[in-house]
Amino acid sequence: MFVAIMLVSPASAQTTAPVQTAWRLLDYVAVDYPEAVKGGQIVSPTEYAEMTEFSASARERITSLASSSAKADLARRATALERLIAAKAPAEAVGTAARSLAADLIAAYPVPLAPAVAPNYPRGQALFNQNCASCHAMTGDGKGPKSVGLDPPPIAFIDKARARERSRFAFYQVLEQGIDGTSMESFADRPLQDRWDLALYAGTFAFPARVRTH
Repeated sequence: MFVAIMLVSPASAQTTAPVQTAWRLLDYVAVDYPEAVKGGQIVSPTEYAEMTEFSASARERITSLASSSAKADLARRATALERLIAAKAPAEAVGTAARSLAADLIAAYPVPLAPAVAPNYPRGQALFNQNCASCHAMTGDGKGPKSVGLDPPPIAFIDKARARERSRFAFYQVLEQGIDGTSMESFADRPLQDRWDLALYAGTFAFPARVRTH
């Protein structure tokens, strides 16, 4: 069930976007790093380049935030995460560092993590079919007609391992901001509720038996 999380926060409107972006980038590092490095070796140069770019971008956004008692430690840990990636550290170490940093970032600079109105599954399905299926496919396997030749390829939402690691908030963030260096564009021009409806639907492909349509 989606519940609106309205948090009293020191974060201003100018702070909210960098915090959300940094959180999204850290989430991507935690989920996708295992596809970039295995056994201390780069197995996907494209993915590894993204991990390097995303971690650097997250650090830059964290260091640009308003002063707080937590900022210096968050910045230090963001730099440490970059070093882990540069050293091709094990996925467990990178994932733990990225997730704990993301969690403490939100704790220090709270932002809304859920919509005020519960997302609508049928509307999300319709929006996905109209706007996303050409790349991600109607089945969510990432092999839509426009996916051919895309590098990196569209995410396969049917991947259960990835789905277990990715929250609806993460899907929402991608829809709002897009992903630099990929074909995934921002949906920021769409109404907020459309983005949440899409986030709900995109997150159901891996576990269709859990879907509720009301």
